[in-house]
Amino acid sequence: MGHTSTTASIARRRVVSLTTLSVTFVAVFGSSIGVDLLSRWTGSIDGIWLSNAVFLAIFLKHGRRDWMAIAIAGFTANVAADLVAYNFTYAVTFAILNLLEVLIVALPLRTMVLDRDFTRSSSLIAFYALAVGPAPGIAALLFGAFAVISEHTQFFPAAINWYSSDALGLAIVTPPLMTVKWSDVKAMFGRDQIAGTCLLLSTVLGAIVLNFFLRNYPIAFLFFPAVVLLTFQRGFAGGTAALLMTSAYLLVPALFGQSSGALHSHSIREQITVVQVFIAVLSFSVVLVGAALEERRRLGQWLAAAIARAENSREEALLAKESAEKANRSKSMFLANMSHELRTPLNAVIGFSEMMHSEIFGPLGDRRYREYTGLIQGAGKHLLDLINDVLDMSKIEAGKQELHRERLNIMDVVRDALAMMQEQAAAGQVALEIDANTAPVFIQADRRAMKQIFLNLLSNAVKFTPEGGRVCVTTQTEGDRVILSVRDTGIGIPAEQIYRLGNPFVQVRNNAGTTQTGTGLGLALVRALTEMHDGTFRIESIEGQGTTVSVSFPACARETLAA
Repeated sequence: MGHTSTTASIARRRVVSLTTLSVTFVAVFGSSIGVDLLSRWTGSIDGIWLSNAVFLAIFLKHGRRDWMAIAIAGFTANVAADLVAYNFTYAVTFAILNLLEVLIVALPLRTMVLDRDFTRSSSLIAFYALAVGPAPGIAALLFGAFAVISEHTQFFPAAINWYSSDALGLAIVTPPLMTVKWSDVKAMFGRDQIAGTCLLLSTVLGAIVLNFFLRNYPIAFLFFPAVVLLTFQRGFAGGTAALLMTSAYLLVPALFGQSSGALHSHSIREQITVVQVFIAVLSFSVVLVGAALEERRRLGQWLAAAIARAENSREEALLAKESAEKANRSKSMFLANMSHELRTPLNAVIGFSEMMHSEIFGPLGDRRYREYTGLIQGAGKHLLDLINDVLDMSKIEAGKQELHRERLNIMDVVRDALAMMQEQAAAGQVALEIDANTAPVFIQADRRAMKQIFLNLLSNAVKFTPEGGRVCVTTQTEGDRVILSVRDTGIGIPAEQIYRLGNPFVQVRNNAGTTQTGTGLGLALVRALTEMHDGTFRIESIEGQGTTVSVSFPACARETLAA
């Protein structure tokens, strides 16, 4: 089976190669001998050389593995065509120079991968730089030297004649051959576009008619807007069709020395050269306009695809966000509903351990039992604190946290919290201080939430302050807001980690690379409860010197206080 497939592939390859060789030979031979015969018939010097433009287009449209066969076919076609007008030495020399000229353009374009798409500006710039520069220039210099040696003619006229005819041929013919697609031509004359195409072509025909009847007036400039208009509306295919119509009208009279207007007084060679330069300018305009339109079309397609991708990504992000929010709500509701189930047995463990540790119903016996019950009691209280933080945060996230606002003196809450933290501070040999006015400061708030805020702030401050340090609470009023700050002389927070604090489950690593025990919910609860009271939360810290955490709340209006 594999052998049969390979044989069939080789057979198809041979057919393709034979077809390519036949097309190359016929195209190069036809364009070469056509120009030769036309030159002899009109008795003029060649003004444009089409053979190399066709040869180059065939090269660029095929893979490099076909180049050897194409080169042989094109070389043979050039020799055969030139033998009609010249001897064998001339024919072979011309064929070699033509092949060299084509390769000077084709090899760099293929090496730099600029031959894939002639509608891109980079490919066109590289092509024109080679097609009007080194390719015809080198071949022209070699031809001039050959003409001097073989015919003893002047070097520069021979070289200039070769250069001008070949450069014009490459610049005018090759770009349309590389950019026009047969599918675009069929679409241009399709059922839905044929009426518009005929109307557009009539503008070129109108320019031709005006130039014909007013041939003694310089109105050839009318061809330019007509050709550009067709390019705008029908792309490369339309511009090339307009260019062919214009070229046929202008070239045929020039070949017979019958150009109209000021050109009529010049020689046939000069007439052909001027007409070809004009056509080259038109061709260059078609290519530039067509390339710009093609680039705009590509950008439009890319933009449309990018918008579609962005819209799809947005929809996916919204779905993911909804799923995440739903999952988060479900999680929070589950934890919030677990409050009773978790706290009840844990409170029982703590209660019984306290009773055993206090030996309410008699001595336990071995003193180690008393030590163990103390450890159970401490671990239980620590676990209860962690569970309370998690459950409180879950309630807030689930929207089930209820605030019972009342007018309260915030200083009473602060003093209660300080009293509750005295034992923990004394154990850590940390001084607790308050620097506040004795005058009462009233806010509308939930008393339990306020106490939880200050207990968490004080607990954090004491936890991260070494022995001999101090924690100070300050209050101040700014406008209609009350600001309370807890400042410690602890280890401080690295600047790059401050922005993370206040988010759930975030803890800061100290200089040793370790973290304090806890859930990382303390400051998150402070922030959440503060914001629920229309307050603000701010952290300021210098590593190694200490941290200040401030919360501010709206103060009660004076009329409220008076009441």
